[in-house]
Amino acid sequence: MASAHTLIVEPDDGRTAVLQALNAATKTIDLTIYELSDPQIMAALESAQSRKAALRVLYNWNSFTTRMRQTDITPAIQKLTQAGIQCKPAPATFEVTHEKAFVIDGSTAIVMSFNLTSPYFGQTRDFGIITTVPAEVAEVAAVFEADWANQSITPKVPSLVWSPVNSSAKLTALIAGAKHTLNIYCEELDDPGTLGAMVAAAKRGVQVRFIAAVLSGGGKVNGNARGVTYLQHGGVDAVCKSFLYIHAKMALTDFGTANAQAFIGSENYTCVSLTKNRECGIIVTDAAILQRLNSIYASDWAQASVSVAADDTPLTPCNADASAPVSPTTPPARPKPKAKPATAASQTKTRRGR
Repeated sequence: MASAHTLIVEPDDGRTAVLQALNAATKTIDLTIYELSDPQIMAALESAQSRKAALRVLYNWNSFTTRMRQTDITPAIQKLTQAGIQCKPAPATFEVTHEKAFVIDGSTAIVMSFNLTSPYFGQTRDFGIITTVPAEVAEVAAVFEADWANQSITPKVPSLVWSPVNSSAKLTALIAGAKHTLNIYCEELDDPGTLGAMVAAAKRGVQVRFIAAVLSGGGKVNGNARGVTYLQHGGVDAVCKSFLYIHAKMALTDFGTANAQAFIGSENYTCVSLTKNRECGIIVTDAAILQRLNSIYASDWAQASVSVAADDTPLTPCNADASAPVSPTTPPARPKPKAKPATAASQTKTRRGR
């Protein structure tokens, strides 16, 4: 029997799976996206609209700089609008609308870690899941409707992970549930709650490995050094790699056991991603998907790591008034200003909030 979930791996799989799904649409396409400009994806959306499918695009706007709005966002939205596609900026309720998800014909959803711009199909390590599970599709659709109408919603499907509603709790539970192995990719890391759960897992004997992005460019300090150092001090085998830009957000637990599962989504292990943004992820248990993820992780782990200068600056609690694990050896620091999203697509450029 065919699986209800299909894995997309970037850059290996390219645009094929996404284009096939869009080209098969006959009724509706709803898209929530952070960045959109890839010519082939844009053409597929316009083609679907010309087939009389009803299209809606909910796009991030509020967190972008004026320059990025003018150069990266507005031209794409104007082009889609001219094709008859309904487009709307996402609610200002969220600090960033960082979700990347399609609902197609009410029967298929695609939950992605990658944006729909050209570099994500050739220069980044990223993942996506296509789901036809009715409850999962229905909830992605329901959240889209709520956000489109700027209304609140409380998602309830256990396999879906949503910020700002339940990402912290679900990802912490996934990490805490690991008994043997935990292999993680994530672009950005500074949340003491989820990182603390990884340290706790390592201390109870779980083999925890973490591949992070090199968040730097132009001679600047690696923005992930603080989180990587924290994990290393706590017994986690944490590294940064740059053979591809590590944009993926994936966690694979206990591969090869009956409890194996994997998370794929848009959530970073950062306070803003987990508690202030609109983000979407999914947890899957399909054997073939877990096998491919494990194989890719093993191959990527074997790639050369980038040297990371130690940074013992304590992690800042997400809630400054709450008691939270911060550092194995140092007290909390004052909150630092949040970095604004950058625009460059090179593998080692800072890409905060993407």
